[in-house]
Amino acid sequence: MVGKIFFVLASLSVALAEITQLQMTDCGSSSDVRISRVAITPMPIQIPGDLHISVDGSLMRAIGSSKMMLSIKRKTFLGLEVPIPCIAHVGSCTYDNLCTTVNQMITENWAGIMAGMGKQINTMLSGVGVNASQCPQPARDLHINDFTLQLPSMPSILSFFAAGDYHINIKVNENSDGRQLVCMDLQLSVTEHKEPSGSGWLFGRRKRRSLY
Repeated sequence: MVGKIFFVLASLSVALAEITQLQMTDCGSSSDVRISRVAITPMPIQIPGDLHISVDGSLMRAIGSSKMMLSIKRKTFLGLEVPIPCIAHVGSCTYDNLCTTVNQMITENWAGIMAGMGKQINTMLSGVGVNASQCPQPARDLHINDFTLQLPSMPSILSFFAAGDYHINIKVNENSDGRQLVCMDLQLSVTEHKEPSGSGWLFGRRKRRSLY
């Protein structure tokens, strides 16, 4: 009995632990794409709020039309992972052509919030000499230093993005031959500027009260 109690307490402590720093693991990226650093602050990510991003990486050759596949799972109170669906092009989605994805975000305004996000991404990339819609992308180094993205409040259609810990897998394959260019696993936390509600215990940690 004592062993069972200890197991339950240990499981709870892991499930309720807040990730305070982005955890990133390479799961099979090609040598054609080198990502040496990704930093995101604050952690947990606050929604709505400012997100500071720094990235260092390199394209070792020209990269043409590519497909990105996102798998997003929320960690539960019991230590399980619940898949987040793809709704209005947000969530666990596949983006068939990264050459056009940012422009689509802007023109179609996915979920009513992604036009603003797309414009900010364009600003971030153009600031370091990258045209997001250029295809193929030439070999280049990429250095983004503490760019601030303003994250909007989540609309009701995306209410499944509750506060909690998330496991995100990112894969990018080149469309011409299906070759995998990027595979990254990320572990991060999200918190919301909302009053806590009891429903948070079903799919993840109880929502944390913001101090702001």
